[in-house]
Amino acid sequence: MDMNQLLHAHQIALIGKARTTLKAPRAAYGDTIALLAGRIQALREDGGVDVGAGRFVTGEPVAEYVAR
Repeated sequence: MDMNQLLHAHQIALIGKARTTLKAPRAAYGDTIALLAGRIQALREDGGVDVGAGRFVTGEPVAEYVAR
């Protein structure tokens, strides 16, 4: 997937999570959001972007928190 496809899929997952009230689908959307956020971050890193400045998309791990 290229960056546009990843960002689109990420937004669709966020919308899906916001629209459902059932616990299992919300958890599945949460996993998908985190997976896509990680792929977006990796693609940005590969492109030379400074990803340490803060979150770019919802679900992306915060570096300071992950480092603890």
